[in-house]
Amino acid sequence: MKVLPSLATIVIALAAGVSGQVINIDFDESSVSSIYQGLAAAPDPAGGGAVWNRVTGAGTTTVTASNLTDSTGAASGVGIELQINGSFLGLPGQQELGGSGLAYEDLMSDYVYLSSPSVSQVVTKQGRIFGLAADQLYDVYLYAQGDDFTVDFSPGQNTLFTFGGVSKQTSWDGVAGGNGLLEEGIEYVRYSVFADALGEIEFSYANVVSGPGGNVATDLDGVNSRFAAINGIQIVAVPEPAAVLSGALGFLLLLKRRR
Repeated sequence: MKVLPSLATIVIALAAGVSGQVINIDFDESSVSSIYQGLAAAPDPAGGGAVWNRVTGAGTTTVTASNLTDSTGAASGVGIELQINGSFLGLPGQQELGGSGLAYEDLMSDYVYLSSPSVSQVVTKQGRIFGLAADQLYDVYLYAQGDDFTVDFSPGQNTLFTFGGVSKQTSWDGVAGGNGLLEEGIEYVRYSVFADALGEIEFSYANVVSGPGGNVATDLDGVNSRFAAINGIQIVAVPEPAAVLSGALGFLLLLKRRR
């Protein structure tokens, strides 16, 4: 006797396999820098052919990019506005480059950044994602690692992001050049957040300073930094539960008819 899978089982399976529209942003030092292409940490139906938008930061204090394409190359109407102090492209350092194959070099070796006057002073700047669907849930992945710890201003590996009062910082896996993995809480942080009624998500980012007078109790990479880097951002529309449930019901009906 054939046993139909339960609705709950199908809903879980569909929810795990469904990914909404994905918008990928690679922050580059200039238009000469190599742009990243392919998968990163976020699930993406486009796979290895996923398209990334190049957003450059040279010579400006506010990065603005409108009408970004999604990972299939289709127009999305989504844009980003980000306050910065500059942009940088460096030789491979301590950030995650993707192991011996350097799979993530084009994503992680360059970045936009903010800078503070000293390693003991916090500077915070603002970001805004716009053109989203109003009141839609999105997963936002933010990649943030500087290139090294060796100079007096310490680009470091940490950036502290804040969405809706919740702060998370990136860190370092302890391996120069990385261990070949993109791990949450190390190379990137992830937020699940609703766009507001205007279709916008606002956030801030800051350099990480520990201890009294700082913005964190513990600096996860162990080195206070004047800089906060952002290598890239992925914005993933999360399918509404009603849509997943509707698909699951349709699948159950189809199975029942085939019995």
